[in-house]
Amino acid sequence: MIKVVELLCAAADLNRRDPLRNAQMICFPSGAGLNDANELLIAGDLHNHARNFAKFQHAAALARFPRRHVLLQEIIHGGPLGPSGEDKSFEMLLQAVEWSCQFPGRVHFLLSNHDLAQVQKAAVMKDGYDLTDRFSRYINLRYGPDAATIHSAFNAFVYSMPLAAITVGGLFISHSLPSPRDLATFDATVVRRALTPADYVRGGAVHQMIWGRFQSQTILTTLSRAWWAELFICGHQAQDTGHGTIGDRMLILDSSHNHGVFLHVDLSRQYTLSDLAASVEPFAGVM
Repeated sequence: MIKVVELLCAAADLNRRDPLRNAQMICFPSGAGLNDANELLIAGDLHNHARNFAKFQHAAALARFPRRHVLLQEIIHGGPLGPSGEDKSFEMLLQAVEWSCQFPGRVHFLLSNHDLAQVQKAAVMKDGYDLTDRFSRYINLRYGPDAATIHSAFNAFVYSMPLAAITVGGLFISHSLPSPRDLATFDATVVRRALTPADYVRGGAVHQMIWGRFQSQTILTTLSRAWWAELFICGHQAQDTGHGTIGDRMLILDSSHNHGVFLHVDLSRQYTLSDLAASVEPFAGVM
């Protein structure tokens, strides 16, 4: 139990102290300087897909490429259930947390809607059962009298995550973007300021941003101006073939199934949406 708490606390501290972080955004440099990051690998929703996560780590090869960074999102909720119906995705989260501690400042997390639902104890229904309850059930069964301490450390880790990342070339990466119905009330300054409890509740800017679906061209154009973004890279919306696009500015990644993909970008270059789509790599091709 002590090691688990220490890992979660260390990873939360790395999130908060990330030298590339500015408010709620990770700002990746161009790769021009000797010590800059020059490559970024981005995963879509993982949802405890163990094989894809292992392949992502293998493809990243962070020990061999010291200027390479990775972005992870939505690790929890998914995979085979335990004998008591518990969701065991906490264990893959711990693997990711350990990876971030092994390569400090190079493994980055983005806040996702399932993370927020878990700390808020909000039900997320799938196939007739509540993913949030199943996740809590695993921690309660696995850690017994120490479960409350584990839950608290997990919550602190989730609240330490940034909302987005941006590259010098204008690639804006976040779990999602607001839905059309929320654009009129959405506070786009949320990524550039300190957050308040009101931001996380339904109707708050964080909640709107990470739960949004079915974005329109109007949303993409409006937010590109607000955030100086050329293109958006998100997860959240399931893609049977691993990736898809919306309008002329948004790429969606899905890493949660056997046709899942990840994205490998060069931080020193500009991209069009077609370029990004061509840079998508299937996990099936990683040996």
